[in-house]
Amino acid sequence: MLAAMPAYAEAFDSKDVTILGEALHFVVPPPKGEISVAVVYNPAVTGSEQEAQQISKAFSDTSQNIGVTMHAFAVRLDDLNHNAFVAVVSANGAGTPILRNALTSHHAVCVTGHLDQVENGSCQIYMTSQPTVDIRLNQDATDAADVHFATAFRIMVRTL
Repeated sequence: MLAAMPAYAEAFDSKDVTILGEALHFVVPPPKGEISVAVVYNPAVTGSEQEAQQISKAFSDTSQNIGVTMHAFAVRLDDLNHNAFVAVVSANGAGTPILRNALTSHHAVCVTGHLDQVENGSCQIYMTSQPTVDIRLNQDATDAADVHFATAFRIMVRTL
């Protein structure tokens, strides 16, 4: 009998954090300096908070990437709109209308390792580096949040 892997088993690692930093350079205009990255979780979903904590640790408190220093913090889905952030990493179960509304009001980029969240439009970018880098973009979700990516980025990713 095969054991099921927990939902947070393949949470972002340092490679994914680096890819996120590089992807942010394709936002028009790109963020500069120090930015906050909210790692959002849904406390009603088993494992979501643990995944968010694991992702936050991958940022090593501060992650530098070509002119951008990212500071990650874990936050409950219901508290997301009460925080300042430029980008969001969405844990399992956080892809809800609450997330979508927060992204729209903050004009923020959302990245997740959960493809269903991008397919349903609650998050904009699906990204994983395991086993190879795979990035997918939901153009309707980016339009809704009024987030714009350079043409070079859109050419490099698969659009859903």
